Amino acid sequence: MNPLRNCVNARASPGSDALYDLNTVTSVQGPLHRRPGAVLNRQGFPHQGRMWAKKLVHETKIRIGTWTIGSLTGKLMELIDNMIHRKLNILCIKETKWVGEKAKEIDSLGFKLRYSDRSRTRNGVCVTIDKSLKDNVIKINMIGDRIIVLKIVVDNKIVNIISAYAPQVGLNMSSK
Repeated sequence: MNPLRNCVNARASPGSDALYDLNTVTSVQGPLHRRPGAVLNRQGFPHQGRMWAKKLVHETKIRIGTWTIGSLTGKLMELIDNMIHRKLNILCIKETKWVGEKAKEIDSLGFKLRYSDRSRTRNGVCVTIDKSLKDNVIKINMIGDRIIVLKIVVDNKIVNIISAYAPQVGLNMSSK
């Protein structure tokens, strides 16, 4: 039996298999790291036990959605249920088919609906705002029956929301 047959020639290259990396300094007490937080737990895992700082100021998040509804008639509660379910603050709606340019308060839930339409058969835009933002509205500008511009204050910043409806079916090229 040859005793050298079971020996493994292990070699270490300086760049890959070194015991300590190039950023490690050795002293009489052992290896010293440049980042003292890296060896606090004595296992050398730098991320274990790290404390993350929490933000002192929380940003307000608003959720905005859009929906081509087909007709708003008879779908008002479905619209509100979808806003609550999807946690939307503002919902822009197209194809309302409600004639007029009015604002409507939905009594018990605190939502405000503002719509504009000239024809009962097509077009119409609407914006629905929940109770947390309805008092922050600066201006709502309705441009015809296809464009609605909402100017609102969120975290002391003015945000412009533009909702446009561009139907493609049955129109000539100049209208598109």
